[in-house]
Amino acid sequence: METEGGSSGSPSSGSSAKSSGSSGSSSSGSAAPARTRKPGTWRRLPRVPRAPTHAIKERGEMGIWFITPEELQRQARERANELEKMDDSGCDTEEARIAFQEFKKRHVRLYRSIAEGWPEHIVVNRNPELSDTEEEYLTAEDMEARFSHRNPTHGAQLKHFACLALAHYNATKTEHKFELGEALTSNCFSEACGTTYAHVNFTAIPQKSNHPTKRLFFAELMLIPELQMEEDTEPMRVLHVSTIDDVPCYGGCHEICRKITHRMRGVMDYERCHACHGNLKHPKGDMFIGGHNSTRMPYYSAP
Repeated sequence: METEGGSSGSPSSGSSAKSSGSSGSSSSGSAAPARTRKPGTWRRLPRVPRAPTHAIKERGEMGIWFITPEELQRQARERANELEKMDDSGCDTEEARIAFQEFKKRHVRLYRSIAEGWPEHIVVNRNPELSDTEEEYLTAEDMEARFSHRNPTHGAQLKHFACLALAHYNATKTEHKFELGEALTSNCFSEACGTTYAHVNFTAIPQKSNHPTKRLFFAELMLIPELQMEEDTEPMRVLHVSTIDDVPCYGGCHEICRKITHRMRGVMDYERCHACHGNLKHPKGDMFIGGHNSTRMPYYSAP
């Protein structure tokens, strides 16, 4: 039993040793030594784009607004249609008319290309560069010089607004009454609630004065729709008239995104007018009612 157990155990260990020795000799003699794998150099996983929901979330945190291609195409189509319907009747000068036509042509082409293309990767930056209107001290002659080459389309309406405002101003004065010099510029616009306002700049000369000094005025008027149906009744009501050549005045913010540092009530900026262009000068915003919505979206031109 011992002989069989010993003989049975020894051959197996011997063969095991031979086998081990032969494999070792063959690996050292014929096969190249195995390379040591460094972390990250093997089984590299392919790069897979992250889910769109993650991209949208990160873009939102960075202040970039992402919208679906279908919604972007719809908005671009609507804006192109709105621009194509607009005309240059609100331009006071030939330069402004040319600039408007160039702007219209360029942006209609841009909106049409977005509406008819494949804008899956287009994002809209909602953080435009901010600026502000400058404080100015202007005389009546300064403003008249700026509008010396104008050819306003709504000249009759502009003069009518100026005459209404000056008549209202004279009615509040017992002396130092004025007569109209030049009607310079005006803007009619509607608020989101539907109320229509008009802002006007004009100059006027004192009556019965030995040293008449021409003054620069700002006026705000409001449309009373109910009075439009009545004959011989003026539908425009004068809300405010003041001289602005002796105080700082500011152009409208309609063409810019204003940098607002003071506390606001919601989106209402009561320091500036966001409905008028920069050439129409205003006193500080708490002197008038319309045009304070800083989002600019509620404002569109009213004839």
